[in-house]
Amino acid sequence: MTSFSFRACFDGVVPPTAADPSVLGTPPFRAVSYCEPFRAASGFGWYLYPPVDCYIKWDGTAFHWLMESAGDWMPLTNVAARTLIRLLGGEPADDAFLGLPVFATPPEPGLLQIWTGLVAVTPPEWSLLVRGVPNMPGSITYEVQDGMLETGWWHGPLMGNLRFRRSDEVVQLSRRMPLFAVQPVPREAYQSKLLRRTEFVPANAESRARTAEMISDAFSVRSDESPGGYRREVSRRRRA
Repeated sequence: MTSFSFRACFDGVVPPTAADPSVLGTPPFRAVSYCEPFRAASGFGWYLYPPVDCYIKWDGTAFHWLMESAGDWMPLTNVAARTLIRLLGGEPADDAFLGLPVFATPPEPGLLQIWTGLVAVTPPEWSLLVRGVPNMPGSITYEVQDGMLETGWWHGPLMGNLRFRRSDEVVQLSRRMPLFAVQPVPREAYQSKLLRRTEFVPANAESRARTAEMISDAFSVRSDESPGGYRREVSRRRRA
């Protein structure tokens, strides 16, 4: 059986949770009730959470942060896990990896790297796609950059990147709200040799007839009187 695991590297790390097809109640009712492609994409993978409750802002040059337990904004450059544990009132263990940053600011302007406090382990042939939470309304202040980690062999910090596109606006990070999602992907699926084998069928008399037949078959599961035909057909095929 294919297994995936997430390992916490220090106390207080929020465990990943299975992605929610209803996206925590944020999307329209019709999408959640009838649109199986929406539900399947929304429920694919796991949610990851920030390592601390805090506020962050970017002034166009540098980052600053404010912890909920602190009273003043502080410069945010590289904050080691050991430092974060002390700021939260804990006593860090004598582990070398606690010197790794939970927040890091690469040279590129507006880029903030955040470590969830986790390490992921997957079977050798699987990777994890790190991305924003699917179908959850995003922030207008920043975007989550996608990244593919070959966690079948690389068991380093499970982190994600935020690229800020607006300055002087405060962003709240909450350990109760997912910041990233990770989705399992077979390593073969994104290899160039597979992607180069894509077939393109131009429109001509012969191909259009077959295409029309395929579209007709696809639409046969739909009904204007009873929404959700695609979802019902998916369920039927899974049961079969």
